[in-house]
Amino acid sequence: MKGFYSQGLPVLAHPPLVQGTFQHATSSQVASLPTALVHLHLDGLQVGHAQVNMMDSYFQPYFPKSSYHFSHLAFNLTTEESLRAYEKEAMDLTHFLSSFSRVVLFLTTHSDEERGDLFAGQIDGKPVASKVSECLQLLFNPLTRIVRGADIIFNVCGSVVTVQESFNDLKEVAHK
Repeated sequence: MKGFYSQGLPVLAHPPLVQGTFQHATSSQVASLPTALVHLHLDGLQVGHAQVNMMDSYFQPYFPKSSYHFSHLAFNLTTEESLRAYEKEAMDLTHFLSSFSRVVLFLTTHSDEERGDLFAGQIDGKPVASKVSECLQLLFNPLTRIVRGADIIFNVCGSVVTVQESFNDLKEVAHK
């Protein structure tokens, strides 16, 4: 007998009625290593309803407060001043997260449709794109201690993988 059928025929004349109401557990927790989600996103990009925020909402109840952390880190890598500000924030975050065993990085930005380059920021309101390897090096260098062994999820336009040179750069960075 499989489910409510036997030899392809229904066993019951009507589906069973379940009494009561649907309820969630009042509390739950997983036995897991300290975990951090970090959302790196292009400064000025609207990220209010991003998938990463949904992941945070989903994961948060399953971890004790001290073993879970979620943070946003905006980046604009186009000027010395904005790059230094990003590097300082990234290094502060790296120091804070150094005790977390598991880190998941989400990267959200745009890419140039023709070249596959990643948007690194803006100058005077105009987007500036740079080669994938250059952009990722600037993003990840101050995060080196937490990037090694981290899972990285790219929320980026498809041209990063459809333009062969950009895809090769992405694979090269992933192997480091």
